[in-house]
Amino acid sequence: MTGTLWAVIQLLAGFVLLYFGGDWLVNGGVALARRFRLSPLVIGMTIVAFGTSAPELLVSMTSAIKGSAGIAMGNVVGSNIANIGLILGLTAMLCPIPTQNGKILGNGLVMILASVLVFVFSLNNGLSGIEGLILFACLIVFTVVSIRKGRINNQDESVEQELQSKPMSVLAAILLVALSCAMLAFGADFMVDGATTIAQAIGVSDKVIGLTVVALGTSLPELAASLAAAIKKQMDISIGNIIGSNIFNLLCVLGVSASIKPIGFDFTQYRTDFIIMILFSAALLLFTSPWKKQGRLGRIAGIVLFLAYCAYAYSLY
Repeated sequence: MTGTLWAVIQLLAGFVLLYFGGDWLVNGGVALARRFRLSPLVIGMTIVAFGTSAPELLVSMTSAIKGSAGIAMGNVVGSNIANIGLILGLTAMLCPIPTQNGKILGNGLVMILASVLVFVFSLNNGLSGIEGLILFACLIVFTVVSIRKGRINNQDESVEQELQSKPMSVLAAILLVALSCAMLAFGADFMVDGATTIAQAIGVSDKVIGLTVVALGTSLPELAASLAAAIKKQMDISIGNIIGSNIFNLLCVLGVSASIKPIGFDFTQYRTDFIIMILFSAALLLFTSPWKKQGRLGRIAGIVLFLAYCAYAYSLY
């Protein structure tokens, strides 16, 4: 069996795992939200986001330990750009996403601040162990605050009705989430391996592979989960997954990786990509009309985000 044929098989197997993993992750996440009386948005930004970001964590940690800091940093920056431009862009094009701007604005600002913090830390051509610990500590604070604010009133009749109509147990929901996260991780790994083999065969550089092929591959769980959530009309999970994943990538993936082994890289090579990442984050907030109580990420905004990502990806080559 030739290397190219095996790469194609890996791509197909990865797609199947991502499809079912994304669908089951949303089902398990919604069940947990109901059982613990947490809002779907918070579940999207915590459980679903952390689960779909597992591939980024594994790839970046492995790359940092092996000394491939370029792939580790490119993976996170490229994934965050892809999450907004490609994933939310495609999701909004297929199904416009209504947003609760009071909640989206606050969490979106956290995403931008986390991006700026990593940008500032990276000015000295890397992330030190102390800076990694600071980033991880910020994630813990964000998660605790999000869960406390996301509690639903125990007397909410709609929640009680949902609990009675879909009585998935907590254990079953946790097992479903764990299984789906594993499927997403393996699916993304298969697709990254297959795509990387093909990319290397045609002479693509490590930096470009990190910013595009690896970043896209590790973002596929977010795409699968967001599309599955949109199809199931769980829009809060769809957009919450992306914002939470981006925050997780910056604060946990880079934080843990730098804590294990300081990440050194040439900042000048990534300056433009950092700026683009921040601009995409700001564009997401602006497109949801933050000055309104209820916003909407519509098809036109989705098309703009998607085309902007395509232009960015094309510029790398």
